Amino acid sequence: MKSRADLREIVGRVPSELYGDLSMDLMDLLLAAKKGDRLPSASVKKLLQLWRRDELDTPDGVTLLLEAALSVDPEGTGRLLASKGLSEVAGKLGLEVS
Repeated sequence: MKSRADLREIVGRVPSELYGDLSMDLMDLLLAAKKGDRLPSASVKKLLQLWRRDELDTPDGVTLLLEAALSVDPEGTGRLLASKGLSEVAGKLGLEVS
């Protein structure tokens, strides 16, 4: 798993106009994940804090959502990124996309 600093750098490659849609889709992926119990409680608390402040579509929010999604459904995360035209980002994360 990449460090949060690495993820933050990778998120910096995502066009900011995609942050809103990407954050919603990552949240949907997290809510549907069957392995949600893998998500550390500290990450859940931070996600809730960002949600309350309406900051999930910021670089910090997308970074945390991406980190969480990678921990519960890496394959789904790769597919999601590819569907958004972010195959290069998925590749930087070591995810295979088909």
